[in-house]
Amino acid sequence: MSPEDALLAPNLPALLAPGRLMFVVLHKDALRERIDVRATRVLAVEEDVVFLAQTEPPVARLSSGHDIEVAVLAPAAAGEMRPVGYVARLLDVRQDYPMGEQRIDALAVSAPKPGDFFETSLRMHYRVPVDEDMGVGILLEGFETPELLDFSAGGARVRVAALEEAFVDLKVGKSVPFRLLFLGSGYAEGDGVIRSVTPSEDGRSATFGLFFTNMEIRDIRYLERMVARVVSACRQREGDAGYE
Repeated sequence: MSPEDALLAPNLPALLAPGRLMFVVLHKDALRERIDVRATRVLAVEEDVVFLAQTEPPVARLSSGHDIEVAVLAPAAAGEMRPVGYVARLLDVRQDYPMGEQRIDALAVSAPKPGDFFETSLRMHYRVPVDEDMGVGILLEGFETPELLDFSAGGARVRVAALEEAFVDLKVGKSVPFRLLFLGSGYAEGDGVIRSVTPSEDGRSATFGLFFTNMEIRDIRYLERMVARVVSACRQREGDAGYE
């Protein structure tokens, strides 16, 4: 079994052991780079239900019946820890879960099955600097050789030549179709809305920031997975792969 396969087929009893650190992802908006992640811990597993400690801030009882993402850090290659998650149903928010002689607040969520896990990200705001050997690039409508400087799950910074014809239309708020390429793997596409334009001192180029919008769900999910993978590799190279 490859390291990637092992990551997505974790040891369930070990991951769901009482006291294990978990994360509840209540909201994830890749387009706006917003994510609501709350730390929790496993209290117990009873048949097909996992009981988790109530989070801070607490999950409201009104959320019962909704689908959420439950994530955990799983061992990958070379001792690295990477986040994997599964889609769970929030079954109940209890205020009287028995823990020894105490009664505590707890979340009851559906338990995972083998094969339910997927690679995920617990951070949306980490922007990945692009280097030549990373195998990541961008295509922009109207530009021959745009240079991708950095990217995240929700946006990117790109440098373009001021001599190109499309440059005259670069204004804040303008939408430019893009395709973010991961060589040897695939691509994600949509529209990039320009948030800022910074001309170079010599006037020959400009750097603009954009955020991604009008993406299909499959492109959003693919981009999230690839960002999580690239971020993890970057942190491993930096000697900082851990999530605190």
